[in-house]
Amino acid sequence: MASLFSSLSSSLSSLNPVNSFPDYHGSYAVGTVDVEIPISDLPSPSEAPEGAVETVAFRIFYPCERPGTHERSRPVRWVAKPQKETISAFARFLGAKDRMASAISLLPQHLYWIKLPAHRNAEILTPPTSTGRWPVTVFSHGLAGSRNTYSYICGDLASHGMVVIALDHRDGSSPMQHVRGTAAAPARSISPVKITHEPGPEAYEGRDKQLRIRLWEVSVAFEALMKIDAGETLENLDDNTSSSSGVRSEVLKRFEGVLDIHRPGKVSWAGHSFGAATIVQLLKSVHYYQEKPAEVTKPLLVPNSDAAIVQQVMPESPALLLDMWCLPFRSPEQTWLYERPLPSYSHGGPKGDNVLSVLSESFHRWTANRDVTRHIIAAPMTSRRPSLVPQLSREKGKLLPNWARLRDDSPSSAQDSGYASERSPSPRPVPSRKKSSSPSHMADKVEAATTHQRTLGPHMFYPLRSQHFNQSDFGILFPWLTRRFAKAEEPERIIDLNVRAMVQVAREAGIEVGGSDDSEILRKDSGIRWWISVPVADEVGSLAAGEGVARRLSARSQAPIDVARDGETSVEM
Repeated sequence: MASLFSSLSSSLSSLNPVNSFPDYHGSYAVGTVDVEIPISDLPSPSEAPEGAVETVAFRIFYPCERPGTHERSRPVRWVAKPQKETISAFARFLGAKDRMASAISLLPQHLYWIKLPAHRNAEILTPPTSTGRWPVTVFSHGLAGSRNTYSYICGDLASHGMVVIALDHRDGSSPMQHVRGTAAAPARSISPVKITHEPGPEAYEGRDKQLRIRLWEVSVAFEALMKIDAGETLENLDDNTSSSSGVRSEVLKRFEGVLDIHRPGKVSWAGHSFGAATIVQLLKSVHYYQEKPAEVTKPLLVPNSDAAIVQQVMPESPALLLDMWCLPFRSPEQTWLYERPLPSYSHGGPKGDNVLSVLSESFHRWTANRDVTRHIIAAPMTSRRPSLVPQLSREKGKLLPNWARLRDDSPSSAQDSGYASERSPSPRPVPSRKKSSSPSHMADKVEAATTHQRTLGPHMFYPLRSQHFNQSDFGILFPWLTRRFAKAEEPERIIDLNVRAMVQVAREAGIEVGGSDDSEILRKDSGIRWWISVPVADEVGSLAAGEGVARRLSARSQAPIDVARDGETSVEM
């Protein structure tokens, strides 16, 4: 009977379209805490933009002491509280009517029980670095995202020896955001704002407004980190109860003096999709703030000269950009930023060696968006840059846009399976990956890595069989659905490839991270299975050629098309 029950359980599990999180790949156990701090308790890095809320919120992932077997704490649930309202809001974001969304939230939900492979409120591990501090990475989420929806990639970075700050953006880009009450304002919720994906005044104004909030939030969060590291007492509105008893845990004091945020250029800046665009505009707005032309009246951010982030953002700051969505760059109000290169290319900078762009295969096939991405991360050129962002469109009756229809090697792919008709390049033999070193040897490995010659950048890659959502948690949690309908495969491996590249770029930038040198992940000819290098030196070698690209990016298809609606999973996040 027990054998029959086990067999039945296994069969039902295999049919479950929802997965659980695998363990992280690094050598450190991972802790996590939630933070929400009143803005009134923090220095203002700039004038607050229209629509800014009264608090700043983020989740911290960090290397932690591994709890003993006798220590039990509340699991860290993937779906944020209140769970029913969160599920209902996400259903509405994807297009469900209010009544249907409410009904969905009442159904028995496997989603409610998904937990992160991280330890709530665990003690932070003593840093084994030469500075006695952990390196810090700030992560910005994309459309339909939150601080929870990139938990796996953020946690995996933490398992490699980083403290990762996953922002919650309260700009209307999430299905729902809850803001706790302060002495100055009651609790409230932020509903999503629908903005067209079609290039034009409505899209540019809407995204500019969101970017002003996002850049300000990142700057405020960095001010919070400075105070947390200094050991100052801050009111954390999230009670961070560690057990079912509901006892509040004061978690911020454990980060005192362990964050490597004081050395200029040592914080890494990462984001996905709209979050990657957020990071680019943040780095440029801060680095070039003194060069803002007088005629620019609606900038995204003008930081105060004494803002902490001004002292941190330098040409040496790593920029880790995942599947960047490029429409926001083309706002006419932000042309002055678009025309300037990333800070990495400033005099004396690393000339792109600390810049990483990892695309999905679908965004690599979205040629116009890829071309703008290449221009954003490339060295400055005298030739003209693409003048318009690509159209986000798909044919009637098709689940995915043509550029998101992945290639298939098999000869049986002639029917409409969701694959495109092109053949995939043959993968090279797979070299063995070095195992992560143990934490006790981390400092020795770091010293060797920092003296290693940098791999010339900028770096641009994509994993085969990957969709836009694969860098978020959705690929890992819904593997059956994403493979069936979007042809995305090996979601855990795709995250691992992304993290390997991110960690190695930080390592080669002189940032002390765990594990062995992994320079093969940045080599153009590494032969790593399904890891494809993309040339960054673009085809725009002359003004005439540049104008040709501009025309291609600006041209609308003559065939009838449907614009993908807000919330389309192949393009959101």
